[in-house]
Amino acid sequence: MRASQTLTSSMHGELTSFVVSRTPMLGELTAEQAALARHMSDLSEEAYYAGWMHGLEYALWQVVLGDREEYGRLAFSPEHRDTLRRLSASCGGWIVFDDDREQVWVGAAEWERRFSEWLKSPAAKRVDG
Repeated sequence: MRASQTLTSSMHGELTSFVVSRTPMLGELTAEQAALARHMSDLSEEAYYAGWMHGLEYALWQVVLGDREEYGRLAFSPEHRDTLRRLSASCGGWIVFDDDREQVWVGAAEWERRFSEWLKSPAAKRVDG
């Protein structure tokens, strides 16, 4: 059973209700992929009290590369970096957030392509640190 919360929003004077999922769709991931997804989500919670901050996958990859030492309230240690590297290697890829499917695994080559493209985008400058 998935935990959810109904929120109400007012846009242009109209009230709209929608359901927000609070539990990731980890059932579609292998055990190794799910372990990485859970760890990434835990780090997001530590940093921002949010299960998956926008841009989390990119910020944490910067940790893996040694290019980031902080994210929100979280200061990364060598153990954080090593754990992310180990979990990524064990599943052969990385976890990204998809608006429709939530946490999704992508293979290492595809992730490296996405990360390289992201570095060239204005979004790369907006990931909080």
